[in-house]
Amino acid sequence: FGQVLSKYLSGLALAIGGLHCSMNVFNKLLNTGLKWPMELFDTTPLCRILSRYSKDVDTVDSVLPAITVQLLNTCFGVLA
Repeated sequence: FGQVLSKYLSGLALAIGGLHCSMNVFNKLLNTGLKWPMELFDTTPLCRILSRYSKDVDTVDSVLPAITVQLLNTCFGVLA
């Protein structure tokens, strides 16, 4: 029973942490993008800006949780 509860809580903590991290990165990207000079929007196509945003958010949403799980598994493996 303890293993099941531990596995559930670790998955829940990882999901909540990933959500907070993703929201922080998105908000910082948005705030930074809103402070850019207007000339940038005149010379750069909107699709390129949106593509960059979506690439960064996708990295945070997909790559970061996998790396975090590997790091935790390695740390607990060393401790065990």
